[in-house]
Amino acid sequence: VVGIMHTNYLEYARREAHGEMTEAVLKELNKLMCHLHCHKVIKLSGAVQDLPRQVTMFVHGVSPTFLAVGDSIHASQEALAGAGGASPGGEPGKFRKGAYYIGKVLWAKGYTELLDKVECYKTSSISWLSLSQDEIAPLTNLDVYGGGEDLEAVKTCAAERRLPLSFHGPMDHAHPSMHEYKLFVNPSLSDVVATTTAEALAMGKFVVVAEHPSNQFFSTFGNCRVYCTAEEFTRCMDEALKSEPAPLTAEERHRLTWEAATERLLDVADVEPAKHNGLCEARDKLTFGTWNALTGLGPIRSKVF
Repeated sequence: VVGIMHTNYLEYARREAHGEMTEAVLKELNKLMCHLHCHKVIKLSGAVQDLPRQVTMFVHGVSPTFLAVGDSIHASQEALAGAGGASPGGEPGKFRKGAYYIGKVLWAKGYTELLDKVECYKTSSISWLSLSQDEIAPLTNLDVYGGGEDLEAVKTCAAERRLPLSFHGPMDHAHPSMHEYKLFVNPSLSDVVATTTAEALAMGKFVVVAEHPSNQFFSTFGNCRVYCTAEEFTRCMDEALKSEPAPLTAEERHRLTWEAATERLLDVADVEPAKHNGLCEARDKLTFGTWNALTGLGPIRSKVF
């Protein structure tokens, strides 16, 4: 059995009431479950806790729909270049919109970090306080798409802090209205790997993400901008908003496909024959039997699950 760990449960646990205690218990429970049921565990990124028999590899891909959007934009860019930079009818080519974020509206899904970073950007001496009257800040508004139980609280907090955020409700990331955005911002630190970031890269956009294990795969792409500090976040935003993303290289495009993800999965999924160890085998059988016996009891099963 090869298990794939998709979710950073510890990050969510520590944000809840009694977070430290819940996190500690959950950490050990995760280890126990993986030890009992998996011959190997694949972590999508290093953001996941250490687990028995682990290996780290991003084994996800994106829908061909998103790659097709990127291909179309690339073709449009080449056509515009051949026409001297002017699209038919005098319309602006390629990306007509600025920055956006998309994701379920829960504080734990990156909204705390989003509001904090946008506030830092707003008050930055680089982008706001140093502007003359004739200048306009590169980021005048950031569109937010998503719904969730914390939506009203997030909107209220953004309004109180007078942040340049516009909330538009849930939206399919592949919807045509999303194609024209140039820059996807994802400051979340709770993801294992954000599929929305992969989708944005596939559509040919810039992405701005934090220096974090969950973003290691994306950081190798030419259109990814990585920051560690609030000042670096501001510089990344300004650079992206003032320039145009480069088309994906053939190698980058392939790495985002499910074909490449399957290749990576097959590379790491082989399970080496276990070395015979009578003591370890006896311990594992005892642990597995005890767990099955306990969880077979209704009252205990209801508490655990």
